[in-house]
Amino acid sequence: MNLPPELEAALLGNSIVYLRGRLDEALANTVITQLLVASRIADRSRGVDLYIDSPGGTLGAALSVYDVVQSLGMTVATTCIGTAGGAAVLVLAGGTTGQRYALPHARVHLIEETTSLESRNVADLTSHAQAVRDQSARWRTALVKHVRLPPERLVAELSTPRWLTAQEALSLGVIDAIAAPRSK
Repeated sequence: MNLPPELEAALLGNSIVYLRGRLDEALANTVITQLLVASRIADRSRGVDLYIDSPGGTLGAALSVYDVVQSLGMTVATTCIGTAGGAAVLVLAGGTTGQRYALPHARVHLIEETTSLESRNVADLTSHAQAVRDQSARWRTALVKHVRLPPERLVAELSTPRWLTAQEALSLGVIDAIAAPRSK
């Protein structure tokens, strides 16, 4: 993410976390740490704001961030401010119900991430392939809890990846509202 330290401190001081970039293990660890810090200093009645601009990443990283969001015991408002794609869609959809937003021109890329299998022997390859299938199933199961689609329709939607406008993301239940511009 590489924000200047004073900007990062100002955001955290206001219980704001910014998930920006490809969601890999390193970014997940940074976001999780920030969520934990923000939740400790947050006004419990207001909660934490998590802004997302991520093309996606690994399912494991997304599931880790999602699990922390779910376990904080406070409101976590999620807002897509550019793109939420692939694995990051779960983080967006996993925010507190009624507090999941997208800016008017944000895009949601509804696609299931693919994972490359790298192994030297068949036994490792078979084991790794099963682990990937299991992780993918956990990601889909978690996502279906937060969208307004039956599981079979979600699988169909994921099989033909597409870009959703904020309005389409709202219709599918990935978000609860399109963030309105603030009056000047």
